[in-house]
Amino acid sequence: MNLPNYITLFRILLVPFVFSFIVYYNSAHEHFRPIALILFIIAIATDALDGFIARTFRKRTELGTFLDPFADKLLLLSAFFGITFSNTFILKPPLWIVIIIVFRDLFIICGLAIIFLTTNQIRIQPNLVGKLTTFFQMLTIFAVLANWDRSHAIWYIAAFLTILSCALYLIKGIKLLNSPSAT
Repeated sequence: MNLPNYITLFRILLVPFVFSFIVYYNSAHEHFRPIALILFIIAIATDALDGFIARTFRKRTELGTFLDPFADKLLLLSAFFGITFSNTFILKPPLWIVIIIVFRDLFIICGLAIIFLTTNQIRIQPNLVGKLTTFFQMLTIFAVLANWDRSHAIWYIAAFLTILSCALYLIKGIKLLNSPSAT
């Protein structure tokens, strides 16, 4: 365990608080929305911070390569579920976008499991489109929590990038499984 991993664990610990403030936000608890927004901003700042420290000070670990994307998925999926199933948020992504996001993540997890079972190794290597996808998914949550009236454009970009990154990960996974070293 090193500093970036502890920062990532802190992000994971923030997830139930972000989720709770989103879910319990309503007209009687208007102050929960800005609290959820502040906690979400802190959580995404820790994502940038742990990555910066890991790269700059060469503190990358095998645990960190798994834990960091896990923390991102946990944060994003819990926020999307909280917003989606809340009746209080009027401005929120359509259900089909949330379904795309959830199924992409499940698809990637299943793909990683298949690769691991086939090759006995697992390497999580995000690409630029995957990073952009995560950024726009985070921006979507931020825009909804900030009640920004231009959120529509952001969540449609997030949906497009989610589909594109899923296709790219599928192609990469197929190439990896078909490579001579996979057998």
